Amino acid sequence: MRADLHIHTFHSKDNHQTIQEIFEAAKQKDIKAIAITDHNTTAGAAAVMKAAPGWLIVLPGIEITSEDGHILALNVQQEIPKGLSVPETIGRIHEAGGIAVAAHPYRRWSGLKELSVRQNPFDAIEAINGRNTRKGNRHALDLALELGMPMIAGSDAHKPSNIGAAITVFPDSVRTRDDMVRAIVNKQVLVEGSGRHAKETFSYGGGSLAKWMRRGMRRL
Repeated sequence: MRADLHIHTFHSKDNHQTIQEIFEAAKQKDIKAIAITDHNTTAGAAAVMKAAPGWLIVLPGIEITSEDGHILALNVQQEIPKGLSVPETIGRIHEAGGIAVAAHPYRRWSGLKELSVRQNPFDAIEAINGRNTRKGNRHALDLALELGMPMIAGSDAHKPSNIGAAITVFPDSVRTRDDMVRAIVNKQVLVEGSGRHAKETFSYGGGSLAKWMRRGMRRL
């Protein structure tokens, strides 16, 4: 089963794709499960779960801005404050019954530093992110392999055309959200995808810099 475990809706301030556009893109690309991970809110995940067609599994989540970078909380349906330390954020995720994933390590603007990933009890590493540089994804994959940690992949899609740029492949026996979580932590998934080309990276970096300055040089 093909899944994209990092998708944003219009509930993220830097994104505009609608829920219906996400469903249509997933169906077109034979994606049977998605994780909705809007920035610091569960509103998008709640809306997608409510509207999802029967053929699609929706894993609710959040992309939380910790004081050291972004952390994905998967299988979480309650708000978790941003701006906490990495250990505090992970603790809140576990208290909420979710798993904590180190999001796009090595990304300059918002990724966790390697030392932070090494020193904290993450449940998995996002080894392939569709908006990360290919070099950053290689480093993330190498780190996961070195530490023997579970891995996931996700597109980090902010528009429908990007959905499916990075994929987590689950066993066909997976049928529920709980099945998905068990498969991740038990290392029963494969990751597919690459990342951005150099030209795309330059364009993304310029756009990200402009948005960052408009936010008063604050992370999302």
